[in-house]
Amino acid sequence: MKTITIKQPWGYLICSGIKDIENRTWATKVRGRVLVYVSQGKKFKINLTDDQMLAAFGSISEQATSGKFDFGAIIGSVEILDCVANHPSVWAEKAVEYNPDIHEFAPRMYNWVLTNPVLFLEPISAKGKQRFWDYPNIHAEPEEKDGELFCNCQLPVDERIQVSGDSRFGYHCRYCGGKWYK
Repeated sequence: MKTITIKQPWGYLICSGIKDIENRTWATKVRGRVLVYVSQGKKFKINLTDDQMLAAFGSISEQATSGKFDFGAIIGSVEILDCVANHPSVWAEKAVEYNPDIHEFAPRMYNWVLTNPVLFLEPISAKGKQRFWDYPNIHAEPEEKDGELFCNCQLPVDERIQVSGDSRFGYHCRYCGGKWYK
């Protein structure tokens, strides 16, 4: 599954549903669900606007003071819905500059619009890479007849953490979203 590396505390805020934009100096055409890997660097600096502070301070301070931030692990997933410039979200960095090659103003900062975040109950230790990279152990494949997704994950986590649901509605993998059949 496609994975993006993000520094803390931003990875936690994204997977917790607090931060709905990822800012990058490069655009992406990737759409759909991606895993969120938080890098191993344990030093981070937080500069928040007043609106961002209102949205995130309680969550960041609780995680930071309790030492619960994960590092060097896949902590969740999120869907990339779009890639735009100057999004109205409080999390969007707004920046344009004049590009003389095309005689127009062009984005210098891209805002990846994020939706449907999932924070995993148990992070998955991994060795990350820059930009997008593939993590092969989380995978759902469609069944041939109706296209329903079935879990094919090979994860080093307890099944009780990996699986959600019940016998009435079926069991599903919390990591890939596929139907649990093992």
